[in-house]
Amino acid sequence: MTAIATVVDPASRFPHRLSLTVRFAETDANQHVSQVSYLVYCEEARTRLLAERVPAFDWFSGQHTLVLVRQWIDYQAPAHFPDRLDVWSAPVRLGTSSIRLAHVITREDPAGHTAIAQGESTMVLVDAEAGTSLPWPDAVRAEWAAGLRPELALPFDRPR
Repeated sequence: MTAIATVVDPASRFPHRLSLTVRFAETDANQHVSQVSYLVYCEEARTRLLAERVPAFDWFSGQHTLVLVRQWIDYQAPAHFPDRLDVWSAPVRLGTSSIRLAHVITREDPAGHTAIAQGESTMVLVDAEAGTSLPWPDAVRAEWAAGLRPELALPFDRPR
């Protein structure tokens, strides 16, 4: 797997950025950011990306919902309180009812951005009543398709 740590300028490759400051409550007994906090960071980036990319679509209308079906993270370096982090996200694969997002988490350092984690989130649009997957509405599919960055998918592919 190719590490994203070599990305000098993540802004040139990842269209969405969430900036945050590590809170003390997110650290563990070793004074590192707890592994579960990275999942929360990706969740916040994911939900903001959804709202910004397709603002007219009601993601949680009661008729349908999005279900997170897969997520993984590779930890490359620790983060600590009160580091400044950025979660960079990009849609990389679009299925009939699914979307895969690539994420890179960087720490703001004097020399620039240091990649500290990378991962992936896969979500499926689901009919809330039937509990089955739904195909993307045409307008939503068009928005996702216009922003796909498939070139970022290869480093994130994993055998199942």
